[in-house]
Amino acid sequence: MATGSDRIAIDDGHEEFGDDGSLLGAESQRSLASSIHQFRYENGRRYHAYREGQYWGPNDDKMNAHEAVTHHLFLLTRTDKLFFAPIANPIRALDIGTGTGMWAQDFADQFPGAEVIGTDLSPVQPDYHPPNLHFEIDDCCSEWTYPENHFDFIHMRCLYGSIADWPLLYKECYDHLAPGGWIEQAEISPVGHSDDGSIQPGDIWTFTNRVSVEAGERNGRTFVIQERMKTHIEAAGFKDVTEHKYKWPIGGWSQNKRLKEIGKWNLYHWEEGLEGWTMALMTRVLGWTYDEVKSWNAELKKALRDRKRHVWQHV
Repeated sequence: MATGSDRIAIDDGHEEFGDDGSLLGAESQRSLASSIHQFRYENGRRYHAYREGQYWGPNDDKMNAHEAVTHHLFLLTRTDKLFFAPIANPIRALDIGTGTGMWAQDFADQFPGAEVIGTDLSPVQPDYHPPNLHFEIDDCCSEWTYPENHFDFIHMRCLYGSIADWPLLYKECYDHLAPGGWIEQAEISPVGHSDDGSIQPGDIWTFTNRVSVEAGERNGRTFVIQERMKTHIEAAGFKDVTEHKYKWPIGGWSQNKRLKEIGKWNLYHWEEGLEGWTMALMTRVLGWTYDEVKSWNAELKKALRDRKRHVWQHV
């Protein structure tokens, strides 16, 4: 499997779709104020109401189902490991930005003796979950109310474009971890790359890379955190920081069996997630119209399926 610096060998004879024409093939206690459930609806998508506008992603059924694909991609990448930190018997764990709570549920199942908390801006977590798991609607960018030195493990995943002050968030994590505790973060870079010149100057991918980064910077919440998090975490005072870098192909063009599978799932990840990733950002932040976003999405989806392009992203 390719790490962050390896070139990905290309399978020129790969088939993107299954016999049925599908991309992946046939086999393949919360206590909340009622206002939190008064969601914002915009351009056909549903968004959170608590701290409205702070997060760009929808929280509707389509996006919540899409989160299962993200979870699966990380499990494929980590060979079914939920984390890399050397923890054995955690007492308290925190999952920041838990979303639908898939990672938190799996972690709570793995450690039934641990108290696990999952926090998010949206109340989209299931009512039925492991008894040692508790979901809270909370903003991790606000002052934390947990006791200091409280958690043994803090986990974050896919918070790109969501945090205005990363150093402050890492300081909160540092202050609220017990001595000997661990922080672990997994992020996806939105920037597409190619090893063989598949991305040409001026093409749709060059444009997409530019506007994705621009939208985050203009919104005051950078998308370029995968590239910077190790430096920020070390600056917060953490020791023994280890970074694992991977490449996710977009499409099943890799010769490597695992990367081919990851690539097919990642293509599906892009196609199903693209509108949710872009609609609010482009219309609210960059001033695009709904039709302009849809047109760009359609053009990019066409490029995603172009077998002559061998695009990947860092994770």
